Amino acid sequence: MTNFLKTGFFMLAFAATIASCKKEKLSDIGEGSIKSETYTFNKATKSFDLGDEVKSEIVANSGIKTIYSYLIRNNATDSLIYITTDIKNNPTNYTLTIPLASFPANNMSQVKGVKIMVKQGNNSSLEGFIPIKFFDPDLPQFNSFPTQINADLSGTTAITGNLTSDYGIKQVDIFDDFQTENTYVLAHSINNINGDKQYALNYAYTYRKAAQHIKIRVTDIYNQTNELIINMPVDVSVFKPKFIGFAANITPITTGTTPLTGNITSVTGLKKIDIYDDRNGVYELVSTLSNLNGVKTYDVSTTYLYKKRASNLKLIAVDTEDLQTELTIPLNVNYGSVVYRDVFMTAQTLGTNTIFLENGTTAGNCNLIANEANIQFVFFAPTAGPTLYNPFSGITGTFPANMKCNGTGWAIADQAALKDTKFRVLINGASSGQTDVYNLVAANEIDDLSDAFFTSRTLSAPSSSGPRYEASAAPSASLFNLTTAKIIYLRITNRTTTAYKNAIMVIKEVNSNAGNSTMKFDIYIQK
Repeated sequence: MTNFLKTGFFMLAFAATIASCKKEKLSDIGEGSIKSETYTFNKATKSFDLGDEVKSEIVANSGIKTIYSYLIRNNATDSLIYITTDIKNNPTNYTLTIPLASFPANNMSQVKGVKIMVKQGNNSSLEGFIPIKFFDPDLPQFNSFPTQINADLSGTTAITGNLTSDYGIKQVDIFDDFQTENTYVLAHSINNINGDKQYALNYAYTYRKAAQHIKIRVTDIYNQTNELIINMPVDVSVFKPKFIGFAANITPITTGTTPLTGNITSVTGLKKIDIYDDRNGVYELVSTLSNLNGVKTYDVSTTYLYKKRASNLKLIAVDTEDLQTELTIPLNVNYGSVVYRDVFMTAQTLGTNTIFLENGTTAGNCNLIANEANIQFVFFAPTAGPTLYNPFSGITGTFPANMKCNGTGWAIADQAALKDTKFRVLINGASSGQTDVYNLVAANEIDDLSDAFFTSRTLSAPSSSGPRYEASAAPSASLFNLTTAKIIYLRITNRTTTAYKNAIMVIKEVNSNAGNSTMKFDIYIQK
């Protein structure tokens, strides 16, 4: 039968609603698609603009077994609000209908939407999202404003409309995005309104080069704000620096410097050119060509010193008015492993990032069943201390019962799909092979994680199913810390195919608190 979980109070009568909706195709995982309208939840009527339910059209090529619906909010953990299990004969097409009573009507102000996870007939998964907006009629309101204006590039542009507030208006701020699109910078403030409940805005805006939007923010006497964005279609490419003649991709010289050449032009003149690479997972500055003195054409002739793990170069040209243009150049390098940096996990009571998945992301207790085939390991914190667990050990272990979603523990649905992940803590100084791994990590030189990498360093295959954090006890193959035993060797085995991948985990932070522990790490996984 179909079950739903009520996470809020029962609704009263629902009134007619507001706002239009937009049809959009949502992100797919697996073979199929999930489509939905964009819904708006009205704080006053405690209902949606499209009625007393939320719908989504699901196409699953391998047939639908179960659908899990999670409410996503900025101020709360993801909540399982609806489970659909009465789907007969595993259809490939299905209309999901989530009743209004499943939503917490009094806690929707920070709503983002509903994440849909579909378990298909072949146990693969499909994921989509139903966007939900929140409308609060108590906020200051905009009336008679245009959705788009044509900017006068050499004079002023009138921005007009009416503002109202039940409580009174304190201030109006006008922003534009002249430096970076959708990054707003204050252009003018009007702060002499004195609490009027109605205000007719008539502002003469002087165009700033490369702006594409105007944002108006109105603040009432209680500091509640509301914002409106007005499109301003302008071909901003004529203002920004241009890259000419740079290579579409580069094969770096891994043992020396690599030439980097091209031409950059600017209407107003160039101030500087910053060069970045992503060796550490994010773009970091490696060099700057400065003191360009406003030259309008500049021939770039420099070199790049390659560092392992870099996959892209990024050049940012900045003109004398701080307008900038970016160019990304892929590096032709094949790595033997993929690295996920600064992975953050939480233990079972927090329940939001308790499992690490094969695509490098984390998920929480309420995502366990839908991801059993993708779980690489689990983070748990019993009274003995923060512990990493082999998912397969959950078949006989006690920890799944404490991985609770809305009060219910993890009852493993597909034991055969669970990965068999073993761990071995490496101790710096315990042997030359283990010390060598520490040195390679410190030098950012970890890549090849084949069996030969470990056997050549006389490192035995992992055998622990639950290494534990110990801040002060002597480290061992199953006890790690943040100093001499912060690197863990993993072997992640698919029990069906017996194929496995080796991995190296580098522990960076651990906060120990039974049930509420957190940890952060980098992990390198063999391709």
